[in-house]
Amino acid sequence: MLELPFNIETFKRLDSTQDEMVRRLKAGQNVHGLVIRAEAQTQGRGTRGRDWQSGFGGSYQTLAVRDAAGVLKHSASAIYVALGLAETLPEYGVQLGVKWPNDLHYRSKKVAGVLCEYRQSHLLAAVGINVNNDVPPGSARLRGLDTEGVSNMVLAGMQRGLELLVGGANLPEAFARFDVLAGKLVSCEVDGQMVMGVADGIDERGCLRLKAGTAERICQSKARTSLRVFQSAPR
Repeated sequence: MLELPFNIETFKRLDSTQDEMVRRLKAGQNVHGLVIRAEAQTQGRGTRGRDWQSGFGGSYQTLAVRDAAGVLKHSASAIYVALGLAETLPEYGVQLGVKWPNDLHYRSKKVAGVLCEYRQSHLLAAVGINVNNDVPPGSARLRGLDTEGVSNMVLAGMQRGLELLVGGANLPEAFARFDVLAGKLVSCEVDGQMVMGVADGIDERGCLRLKAGTAERICQSKARTSLRVFQSAPR
């Protein structure tokens, strides 16, 4: 089990828990095991700087882990964290699916996002999950649950995800159990060209696999900006 000395700091409002953690790290603070939470974020962000709506009632937190050996510097760190949440939250009655590359779905709608950054030999893992906050159309929330309780569940899931990463879990196999894109017809950019195919899990690097005709194509993680889901494909 990965032993982390959790030190939780909670704020009424921050621009971003991730940005606050980056500031602490740059200032030379010992952030190993530090968890920064905010009841609301004014500039919450997801992958590639996309905005994440972060009103009061949701759960928003960032965990920092020192990584002197470099074992957490992995292109699929966000996927491992998402899998940790998907494995852990059912213990609390919440069944989640994982949508490549870093979203969590609840009842077929997006409920949470994961953002991981590697800075100065630290992995900074952030999770925002909708609980009792207002959400955009097409999104889900864990309405009626205690927000602090959800934050604690999520933190346990984040730790589980890092244990999967450190332990060298079989990523394609672990992902397949929760893959919400499996068998769906999707399109994304591959080598500068748009390719359509049937989602067929991920490889050990965390890249999406597509079956396109008789060929198998790999969509790198950068394709997340162009990923489109069309329908369930015939099996």
